[in-house]
Amino acid sequence: MKIAILALISTLILAMTITAQAPETVTLKAGQRKSAVKGRLKIKFLSVEEDSRCPEGAQCIWAGNAKIKISVSGMYETKTFELNTNMAPQSVTMDCWAIEIEDLLPAKNADKATDQKEYVAKLKVTRLQR
Repeated sequence: MKIAILALISTLILAMTITAQAPETVTLKAGQRKSAVKGRLKIKFLSVEEDSRCPEGAQCIWAGNAKIKISVSGMYETKTFELNTNMAPQSVTMDCWAIEIEDLLPAKNADKATDQKEYVAKLKVTRLQR
């Protein structure tokens, strides 16, 4: 009986550890601020600095790149970062967290420029191991 209880407790602790380490996805509209990782970080999507991605339906030699600017507030400070979709850096660290750009929508359109308000950034926040 003691072995069964110890096995159950060990399984629960392992499950909690795995859950705590799972990355969190944060989706932000341009100008929007959201809390992440249970309020430990506050991330604001400030702007799209450049968008040279290949437009939908076009055949390009290179996929292009989009660069976004974000503001991240941690426990003790606030920093501004730039992230790229296809160039470095695609991720940054703040406190014990890695923040990586996963996607930027909408895709570039060859016929019209995208208004800053239309952009949506999808970011992945992952706890770094010590």
